Amino acid sequence: MIPIPILSLEAILIILAFYSATLAWLVWTLRIILSAKARRRFGPARIVVYAIFTAMSCLTVWYHYDLRQPTAEFKMKFEPVLSESNLIGGINMPAGTKLVVNAPYDFETFREAKFPYPVRISGTDTLRAERYLTIETDEEYRTRDYTPLNIRLTGLGEGLESEWRCDATHPIVLKTHSDGSIKEFESCIAADGNLIENQPLPEGAEIIAIDGTGYTDGFVALDRWLIYLPASAEFSVGNKSQIGGVIRLDAKRRIITKPLR
Repeated sequence: MIPIPILSLEAILIILAFYSATLAWLVWTLRIILSAKARRRFGPARIVVYAIFTAMSCLTVWYHYDLRQPTAEFKMKFEPVLSESNLIGGINMPAGTKLVVNAPYDFETFREAKFPYPVRISGTDTLRAERYLTIETDEEYRTRDYTPLNIRLTGLGEGLESEWRCDATHPIVLKTHSDGSIKEFESCIAADGNLIENQPLPEGAEIIAIDGTGYTDGFVALDRWLIYLPASAEFSVGNKSQIGGVIRLDAKRRIITKPLR
């Protein structure tokens, strides 16, 4: 847990006194500006009190400004907003894109990008892109570099990835090269319109690309796609109906009904 400092009663009263003085100074200043009567009554004793309130108000403003400085500096370093379009990680990002980066001022280390309008990445109109980055360190465990492994795209409507219709309102995961460019499809949630052996794949099924089930003796099966059906969805496999569960497809997206080996 993160420790949260608890203010003493004295500290709370001091803070309230400064805020009250600031509020009183604002009201008093407005009265002096707007009322001739208030200006005539502004004698030596009132000048002293007004000066004290002014000093307390200045301290209050300075405190808030000083408190905001680290936050503003942090945002400039680690949460920049692009002032102009830029090619970053193989993506043409428009002006107004909000980034979250791992290394200060280094756009190429972004782990999250939010676009002001949909940006076409691979086959998806993307509003948000998130990357998983590995950290490379030297012998003294100092960070040397960041390497993206995949990118998760979330956007509008449907995305077309590896000839699968994916629901873009859920993350569409794509593997990336070390420079951030798209390598291949990894997984997504199925949208309406996918067919497997002329059967409609239920919307909401999870589609996962694999390299084949491997065994300890080195044998690699022919399955290349795992399809996790929604719990209540019915799908025909061979001569049987299957509700929920998983189905396996080969490279040509044919249902594998026999044992993998």
